[in-house]
This record gives sequence, structure tokens and C-alpha cells, in this order.
Amino acid sequence: MVFESMFGCTRAVAESIAEGMTAAGLPTVVLDVDDVLAHDDVVARARLLVVGAPTHMRGLSTPRSRALARARGGQGDLGVHEWLDALPGLSGRSTAVFDTRSWSRFAGSAGSRIEKLLRRRGAEIIAPTQAFGIEGGEDGRATIDDAQLQLARAWGGSLAAHLLSPVH
Repeated sequence: MVFESMFGCTRAVAESIAEGMTAAGLPTVVLDVDDVLAHDDVVARARLLVVGAPTHMRGLSTPRSRALARARGGQGDLGVHEWLDALPGLSGRSTAVFDTRSWSRFAGSAGSRIEKLLRRRGAEIIAPTQAFGIEGGEDGRATIDDAQLQLARAWGGSLAAHLLSPVH
């Protein structure tokens, strides 16, 4: 699983998804996009590539939106978009996508863009993109509640069950 996270919400979701996948019998490695280049072999061997990112300015983060987030104490240099742009073809590769976003109807979706980038590289999306809701904190940082993390664990379990089923 590869994720991008500035303030920790998307990381928490990725870790919860991985817990669900592992509990369902599919051991999972979780990699921050800033660390993924050092682990290309892990990504290449994965039976399922799960990719997630926060929604910034109605879509995937950009160098500008990440710089603005870092100015508010966020972390991270490389974005999922740039990483996916550099990936070779993923023909027939099983993938799944998630994002974190506010529930505002104007929030947009990082997940829909990730899905397009994966499809363009020939990946097979095995489940609809899953969104996890975040709330804005008083300090401008987002928070995520336990119900969303429980949903993430359940979604991870369902991804693993789908992949491990004899007919999928």
C-alpha cells in the first residue's frame, strides 16, 4: 500500500486498511510515498496495490498545495501524482484506491484522479474508490474519528477477501 499524508489522517487510514487486510489473511506493507522509491521491489511483488491520498484543492496534491501544507506544519515532499507519473505500466495489476476528504459537496476527490492515473497505466481497479471523511480542526489541521478508521479496517478486510477468493 502506498499513501501520501501531510498531517497524519491519510496515514491513519492506510494503517487501518492494512490491519483489516492482514487480519483477513493478506499481509500488507504500508509505505509513505516519500519512502516508496527505496522499496520498488516490495511494490513490484505486491498482489494488490492500494493507493491513497488526501484531497487537496478538490483533487490530488500538487507541489504548490504541499508547500502550503508544509507551511502549516505538514510533512511530505513527493506526491502520489508524481509517483504514479513515474511508474511503468501496470497492465492487469490489481489495484484499489482510497482518499481522505471533507464531506463538503465542494470537496472534490483525490481518489478519482488516482483511479484515472492507474487505469491509464493499464491497472485493474478491483473495487470502487473509497472515501474516508475528515473534519477540520481549530488549528487548521484535519482530524479523523474512530468510526472512519473502523470503516477503513472493514474495507481492507473486504479487499483481502475479494483478492483471496477463488473466483474474483
